[in-house]
Formats: sequence, C-alpha cells, structure tokens
Amino acid sequence: MKRSALSLGLALCAVLIFAVTASASTTYTDRITGTELLNATNTEGQFVGTSTGSYPGAWYIDVKHLPLWDHPTWITGGSFRLNTTRNGWPDSIEGTFVPYGGTVKQIGGFSGCTNQTYSVHGLLSNVGFYGGGSGSFNATLTHYRTSLWWAGCVVYAASVSGSVSLSF
Repeated sequence: MKRSALSLGLALCAVLIFAVTASASTTYTDRITGTELLNATNTEGQFVGTSTGSYPGAWYIDVKHLPLWDHPTWITGGSFRLNTTRNGWPDSIEGTFVPYGGTVKQIGGFSGCTNQTYSVHGLLSNVGFYGGGSGSFNATLTHYRTSLWWAGCVVYAASVSGSVSLSF
C-alpha cells in the first residue's frame, strides 16, 4: 500500500513538473528589414523582408488598419509569418495581429512631396510553431515619394525596419 501511494505521488509530481515546464514560454527577438508591396491601399499594407536574431529567415505580414488619414489609426487585424529553420529543418512561426491592439501613426513627411514616415506598433496573438503565444511588431515604415508633373506626388517605393518580439 505504501509503495503504490509513493509511486502515485511520484507520478503526480512528474506530471505537475512537466505541466509547469510545458507552460513556460521564452521570448525571442529578431531585427527585421524589408519592403512594402506596391499593392498597398489606404487600409491595408503587405510587407516582406528578412529577419536576423533568434529565428533568422524571411518574413511576411499583412496589416489591416483604419484609413491612414486618421492620426494615429488603429490596426484592425492581419497576419504574420516568419519562415525559418528549427532543429535544422524548414519551419514557420505564425501569428495574427490583435484587432485594435496597435496603431499606424504618421511621424514625418506632413507637407510637400517629401518622404513619409510612419511608426507601426502591433500586438500579435496565436504566435508560435503551433500557436498559443503572443508578441509584438514594432517598425518604421518609409514611403518614398516623388512629384511627377502629370500625376502629382506619387509613392514609388517603401521600406520598413524594426523588430519583432515573439513569446511562445
């Protein structure tokens, strides 16, 4: 009887230790650089680029937001994906932007046909190789603009740089 009680107690302790260890998360940080795809609209931007740090690789985000003429404007959703390797094998970390959990705010280029800069800060949910984690995306977006006599002020390219922090 004592032996089975001891075995049961040890098994229960092992299960509790495993559960606590499995629920612990680690935060990973990467620097990101990239470009905005030219199909951007006033309420959505798609970006691609490379990351260096904890999980180097290629990333893609789709940021949905309220119209840019609101300063700042709320992020309303979107997705995040980082293609990387894990244990020497290709894998991906995915997540979603939390609706109303971040903003896009113009911070420069308010007058004339100069380059525009924006700060982009968004909270991420369902982050990880299997989801369940959280994170944040923080970057500066630059719209490069020029004046064309027949079209006015136009954006001809865009770049983004910053960081992503992922906990899972």
